[in-house]
Amino acid sequence: MISPPVKEGGIKPPRHGGSDEVVRIFGNSLIGKKLLDFSISINPLGPPSGLMETLTRALKTIPSYPEIDAKTLTGEIAALHNLSPRHIIVGNGSTDLLFSLIPLLPHKRAVIPYPSFIEYERVCEIYGWHILHVPPADTDRFALDTRAILSNIVSHTTLFLCQPNNPTGQCLESEALESILDKAEKQGTFVILDEAFLPFTERPSAIPWVSRHESLIILRSMTKSYGIPGLRLGYAVAAPGIISRWKSYLPPWNVNALAQAAGIYCLQDGGVHLKKSKVFIYEERQRLMDGINRLSTLHSLPSEANFFLVSIESETLSADDLYLSLGKRGILVRHCGSFRGMGNHHIRIGIKNREDNQALLSALRDIVSSTPISQAEPRQDVATIS
Repeated sequence: MISPPVKEGGIKPPRHGGSDEVVRIFGNSLIGKKLLDFSISINPLGPPSGLMETLTRALKTIPSYPEIDAKTLTGEIAALHNLSPRHIIVGNGSTDLLFSLIPLLPHKRAVIPYPSFIEYERVCEIYGWHILHVPPADTDRFALDTRAILSNIVSHTTLFLCQPNNPTGQCLESEALESILDKAEKQGTFVILDEAFLPFTERPSAIPWVSRHESLIILRSMTKSYGIPGLRLGYAVAAPGIISRWKSYLPPWNVNALAQAAGIYCLQDGGVHLKKSKVFIYEERQRLMDGINRLSTLHSLPSEANFFLVSIESETLSADDLYLSLGKRGILVRHCGSFRGMGNHHIRIGIKNREDNQALLSALRDIVSSTPISQAEPRQDVATIS
């Protein structure tokens, strides 16, 4: 079982971002207090304009069953990617789809590079899979080790990749990704490629490659792209044979009517909202990272996503310290101690609006300035997770 590493006297890091574990960690001190939540990574501009009015009109559909297999939304997604609807399956978020997919795959062996999204490991453990963990190329930037990944692609396995990776925000180059997919195809290895955050980057999607890579399964999150986590909505793209079998194991009404209406609306603006969001994220990410890099003991790591890692380079300040100090100020960040291989020296920050980002910078500046400066000795950030 996955148990987040905990230093003596430290905290047990939350498994995910969000405010669900606030009471466990902070007691009742934050109840009723407005929180600035940088621990989550959704679109900082929120839902597209007009979505709430669309949902209000869709309330009249609640007495009726939703459309089976979300056929209209599936058609819109297929048209977006120039594919047949037979390549598409829609679900209550990409993680929901992941959990329904794993028991259908024929081989119970997984290759998971780390650090990465914790639910890959968790779902494999739930279904009794053997997991081979591939360490990063380094513990400074936690870049995925392409050579090590390639060397561990063998038959009768499933490889998990996140593009861009969570929590680093780094992307594999297209050439490296295609080399991985080519070898996987030859070996008969399934590749689950999570593109939940790809719409926030300038990178091309691998969706066009599905037609020539029969073992490629791509996950997409509309929850994150369009800022609708309360509705939960995602989809997957794969070969028609995989999609057909997958759908046969799901209930016919697996996506509610409001989520379907939201998805259809979000796709009808021709990508305008996402383009606007990408520009905003790029500008605010750079401004926030520059501000953090001016602080003596913090260093932001390169990212292409709507979030980035911060390395804490001090013996007198840890991720525990930052997490708790910010939390007492009503600011949540993602403690990275629950990610395999990351320990107590990193936090992840999701981009928010300009005012909130400035509030975070001010709080970090106060915390760092009140902490005795002591440079950290060389360390190993690879923590043990059993």
